[in-house]
Amino acid sequence: MARSLNDINETELQDLIRRYGAPRKLHFSADFLDFECELVRRSAAKGRHHDLTCFIRVGDKFAVIQKHDYADTIIFRAPSGGANRGERLDAAAIREMKEETGLDVELRRLVLDVTLDVRCSDGVIPWRSLVFLADAVGGDLHIIDTHEIHAVQLMSREELLGAVEEAMISSGWGGFAYRAFLCRSFFEELDRLETE
Repeated sequence: MARSLNDINETELQDLIRRYGAPRKLHFSADFLDFECELVRRSAAKGRHHDLTCFIRVGDKFAVIQKHDYADTIIFRAPSGGANRGERLDAAAIREMKEETGLDVELRRLVLDVTLDVRCSDGVIPWRSLVFLADAVGGDLHIIDTHEIHAVQLMSREELLGAVEEAMISSGWGGFAYRAFLCRSFFEELDRLETE
């Protein structure tokens, strides 16, 4: 079960690996703006130092979300969320995807296990992302959690690795630098897995 501090239990992770495959392990560091650090601190104060990110295939595209902080920009990203205390990580991922996209998903592959150093003006906050490939198996594309999510749509890999990535990197936000890294790393690892 996801525990209160820090927070991804090794026994549960090994169970995920048995069911969804061994992920590529990566590390990233980024300078986060003050308001971004405050968002991370709020999650950390609740005992959460992780997110579960899913690249959800819908045909030949992927379901992506936009939050209110960057509404009406070109920037969209793979949906993500966290496990509640006592909630299984895979169940949390499926629940969060439904809330953010309206889609029922099946997790297909655990692709990445990424540790992040969130560098803030007053220190470093550790973070971790488990990144899955998932398929949409039901539901329809719409926002359930309107408090958290501004927009949801489908985008191609080429869009995500093109104009969206450029906008993320040029934004100056550490969180977007990280999300751009996750996106590119996900597709690179997916390509590698498909050639094995």
